[in-house]
Amino acid sequence: MKDKKITYVVAVVLRKKENPSEFLVVKRPEDDPDLRGHWGFPATTLKPGELPENAVRRVCLEKLGCECNIKRFLGIMFQKRNTYDIFLMDVEAVTVGESEPDINNANSEGTKYIEQKWSDDPNDLIASAKKGSCCSSIFLTDQGLLDRREWIASLEGSDIVA
Repeated sequence: MKDKKITYVVAVVLRKKENPSEFLVVKRPEDDPDLRGHWGFPATTLKPGELPENAVRRVCLEKLGCECNIKRFLGIMFQKRNTYDIFLMDVEAVTVGESEPDINNANSEGTKYIEQKWSDDPNDLIASAKKGSCCSSIFLTDQGLLDRREWIASLEGSDIVA
């Protein structure tokens, strides 16, 4: 049996400097192989040797056209997907400077998000967590809305995981 590729990803829970109760969510494109049309957090695959905090800054610069200050680590999750395995971590950051995040300013070779919005309602991410979104599951667990043991058990043997 051939080993699947392991991908290391960091997702950014970006909060507004002026209103830290709000966080930025992005909608994945309809051609996304795993979570088409679902809301989640902007994310990127780590480059070889790249530190997660550098990847967070890169997400903001390349995918959102803004800058950020890193605040805290929220959690990490491992998941088996159909064509690869993933380690994904959520890192919270806050906007800095004058530039507002805007997916239309994306200068990235990765996923091009189709919509963005500021939210203060973690329930916006329930549907994507139920579909297997690591970044949404970590965030909702941090917010006390998901039980880690339940979402781990729900992934074992599911159709999402091969």
